[in-house]
Amino acid sequence: MDSSASRSRRRGPVILVVALVVIAALVVGGLLWRQRADNGEEEAQALADALPEGDFSSETDTAEHDRILGPLIEATGAAPEVELADAGTADDGLRTATLDWTWTLPDDAGTWEYTTEATLHRGEDGWSADLTPEVFAPDLGDRENLDLKTVDPTLGTVTDRDGKELYGPGEVKVLGLDKTQLEDADPEASARELAGLLDIDEDRFAQSVADYGPDAFVPALTIRVSDEGDYPLDDAADVAGFRAVEKTQPLATERDYAPGVLGALREASAEDVEESDGEIESGDLVASGGIVAAEREALVGTAGAKVIAVDPDAGTERSLHEVAAVDGTEVRTTLDDHLQRLATSAIADEDSASAVVALRPSTGEVLASALGPTGQSYPVGLVGQYAPGSTFKAVTALALLRAGVTPDTTLQCPETATVEGRSFKNADSMSPDLFGSMPLRDAIAHSCNTAMLLEYDTVDQQQLADAATTLGIGQDAPTGLEAFMGSVDPEDEGVEHAAAMMGQGRVLASPLAMAVVLASVQNGATVQPKILADSDSAAPEVDSPLTEDETAQMQELLRGVVTDGSLRDFADLPGDPVIGKTGTAEWTNEDGELKLHSWVIVAQGDLVIAAFVEDGSYGSTTAGPIAREVLEGA
Repeated sequence: MDSSASRSRRRGPVILVVALVVIAALVVGGLLWRQRADNGEEEAQALADALPEGDFSSETDTAEHDRILGPLIEATGAAPEVELADAGTADDGLRTATLDWTWTLPDDAGTWEYTTEATLHRGEDGWSADLTPEVFAPDLGDRENLDLKTVDPTLGTVTDRDGKELYGPGEVKVLGLDKTQLEDADPEASARELAGLLDIDEDRFAQSVADYGPDAFVPALTIRVSDEGDYPLDDAADVAGFRAVEKTQPLATERDYAPGVLGALREASAEDVEESDGEIESGDLVASGGIVAAEREALVGTAGAKVIAVDPDAGTERSLHEVAAVDGTEVRTTLDDHLQRLATSAIADEDSASAVVALRPSTGEVLASALGPTGQSYPVGLVGQYAPGSTFKAVTALALLRAGVTPDTTLQCPETATVEGRSFKNADSMSPDLFGSMPLRDAIAHSCNTAMLLEYDTVDQQQLADAATTLGIGQDAPTGLEAFMGSVDPEDEGVEHAAAMMGQGRVLASPLAMAVVLASVQNGATVQPKILADSDSAAPEVDSPLTEDETAQMQELLRGVVTDGSLRDFADLPGDPVIGKTGTAEWTNEDGELKLHSWVIVAQGDLVIAAFVEDGSYGSTTAGPIAREVLEGA
């Protein structure tokens, strides 16, 4: 027999067996693949992917998603993240999937995380999930939905140095028109009638009423509950649609207390929200000015959040997750309530914009900042920019000392002097007997203008500006205060430089800045003012600090103003020696009339007082008595 044929017959059964095994394996493998592909794992993952946005093929499921999650998605501004933690095990056509949920809450309130389970069952059309409310959140009732509430923090307070509250939550009444109560009345007529009674702009309020919707309450004026007797509320009650809403809002404990220092908080307007690029939302508190603006975050605190389950049919709600609010804190200032009231009383009768600033030289603490009645809306003591007149001779004196002039150096004090064609004169109140030659100490004591400006060749403008810097002029405003700290342009020359030598020309200062000048002399080092008690207040670095000799000479010169010059009325005050300087600066009002700014800066012990009257007489005549009243009562 052919051996090759024999081998062929033997291979045939083997090939057949192998083929049958391969076919069987393919059949079994196909059955196993089909079973794995149809076990619900993919459907469990698809459910997790669809839950955040409600992307279901069933309109019913989408509607249920929107009913339950929609309010919370709108409140947070984002859908939740849902991850399939465990697809579970298929058993007799059922599978229980475990879902991990993460919501990101607004306003840095963190996240809300929880786990739910969803049951999937296999039917004729494949696997599907039972979307009960408990799939969306644990233990959620059949008619409940999720929503978010803001948890408001308690507002902090601003206090004086001893902890007395100056600013915090106060009871107010918001007066306005409730358009739902107008019935057949004319909204514009009611708006104008109420505006007239409350003494507010009729056109503006009428337009506001017209702009609001038909169901709106339109605020007209917010008043303190303690002040309601000052308004014709009985007459207002007869206006169709009038309504007074009581609420608590932040405000100064006393109206017009330290204006320009405390600042204010108010609810954000529609304009604030629109212009904030998303930084401000309706209901937020917007800060303006002073301590409140600088310390807004500390005062306002941080809102919390509460996730709630709401049953609209039963009108009930329950908390599911809460992030506590962080309450506002106490912001302690350096203000001294006694001195603040004393300063306010001292200028209460002024009929011109006026200010009193009190400062502690050793620390720079602002103890008081008061305004006269006509200056309340504009804090001239802090931000006013005025020629400081002869109070600036304290700066000029320092520059002269550094140039080699001594208190005994003889200067010329003519009645008038001319510099580059411009004539200057001394104050009309200066006795003619004083004109002639005199030592620097007398020129400062009697405030001789011509003696100062005739030394414009002895001290150049840069040297004058350097002396001003040494005494605190031009430094940054203290944290918590909007303030002008003075300016001396080092580039001025000629007539402008000569005028600067006597505190005129282009030299500008605020009462706070001039208080700092004298405080630096009294302290023997440059003083940095501060209003926040807990803020660090290191002396600003200057290129030419005061030396001990300069300090002694400056104090001697300014003591002479009290013992021999224009502040003799302060010589009899008991206690530490008083030093200081008067100042008068000419200015022209809007009618072209020549007027005088009246200045006085005085120091006694660890206290400096700056008094200023915008439209006054000579410093010793108008500002002097104000400063003395404060110094006596301190």
